[in-house]
Amino acid sequence: MFAEYRKVIVAAVLSAALGAAQAQEAKAQARAGAVADGVSSVVGIAAGAPLNPMLPVLGAAFKAATFQHAESLPETERPRAYALAAAGWHGSAAGNACAAVSVLSGGAFLPACIVVGVGWGWKTWNASDRERRDAGGCAALRASARNPKLRCPFMRHRIQRAAAPAPRPVAAQELVAP
Repeated sequence: MFAEYRKVIVAAVLSAALGAAQAQEAKAQARAGAVADGVSSVVGIAAGAPLNPMLPVLGAAFKAATFQHAESLPETERPRAYALAAAGWHGSAAGNACAAVSVLSGGAFLPACIVVGVGWGWKTWNASDRERRDAGGCAALRASARNPKLRCPFMRHRIQRAAAPAPRPVAAQELVAP
């Protein structure tokens, strides 16, 4: 029924997913990865990729269990758990998106999608390095202060956009002939 619109729908979903990739906290990044992985699995199945249709259902249960386990960890260990989950889910989402595009274009580069998924997962893991190091520093601070409930002043690291330079009006006196 929707076969003629399949490519357009897949392209729209994938382009919207690319806009969501940005620097985030580890927990928010894991949430975004979980959603992206679920959506890309459904899109991959709709595109005809060789995926098990039960994958999104089982994946949702696994993701819920992962979030529950990460919340049960001590505060200083959570960033590592969330970063690991985010890296896996973002990598899986990138691989699924690549597989969907590959299937729609004839399937020629389907094996390369594994490399795409691993690369995107590695990029996501490296993006959370500072937060993981801050958590390690917090654990060391608590140990040296002998206060396990000491609140650590975590700084949220955000990407700040530079303002564009203000346009400067050109005066007639500045215009000279060569």
